[in-house]
Amino acid sequence: MVEDALLAEMRALQDKVTGITGTAVASRDGLIVREDTGGVDPDNLAALAATWLALAQRMSNEVGQGTLREAMTRSSGGFVVIYALGAQAVLVIIGDEGLDIVKLHREAQAALDTIGALIARNSPHARAFLTEREGDGVQREADARSHHGPVDADELQVAP
Repeated sequence: MVEDALLAEMRALQDKVTGITGTAVASRDGLIVREDTGGVDPDNLAALAATWLALAQRMSNEVGQGTLREAMTRSSGGFVVIYALGAQAVLVIIGDEGLDIVKLHREAQAALDTIGALIARNSPHARAFLTEREGDGVQREADARSHHGPVDADELQVAP
């Protein structure tokens, strides 16, 4: 199932990067897709992440810096990082003060590619990409349905 592959990819990133305490994938309209948030309310997190992503994208556009890739907040207790996943979703990373930001930036791209392919079922290269990535220790699986056209929020919403 796609949701299991999403969770496996999020946990693999957490295993690779010191300091990650939670992860979530949310749709751009604020619905939780999959989460392992370590006790943080996933519905509130998804809604806030979607709002934050829209605001950060607007800021990037306003200052002429192009398409948003990521936004980060550092607080007294740690970090929250969001990564845009195309036009459909956002990856949220929650980290403590020990979050290895350099390693997160290095490791995140492969996770973003895989997660993006998993949720972009309308992408013809998604299956090929996932097949290439199989065998690196993380179980990945594309949705069995062939889907052409945009993925709507109902298709992205997955019960925890």
